[in-house]
Amino acid sequence: MSDHEQQLAPRRGKVLEALARAERKVFTRPAPKFANAQVKFLLTRVKGSAKALAERVGTSTRTIER
Repeated sequence: MSDHEQQLAPRRGKVLEALARAERKVFTRPAPKFANAQVKFLLTRVKGSAKALAERVGTSTRTIER
């Protein structure tokens, strides 16, 4: 390993650790228990597009809207 690579290795490790911590924060919340809360949560994940969510879960846009 060159001197430059050796200098970058500790920084790379810190970045990977920070990403792992951030990922754990996102996935530690319990899933919503009620259907309307679940749909609201999923809508936030697809940036509020009922059409995009309907396509992902295989249902109609109207079902998502209800």
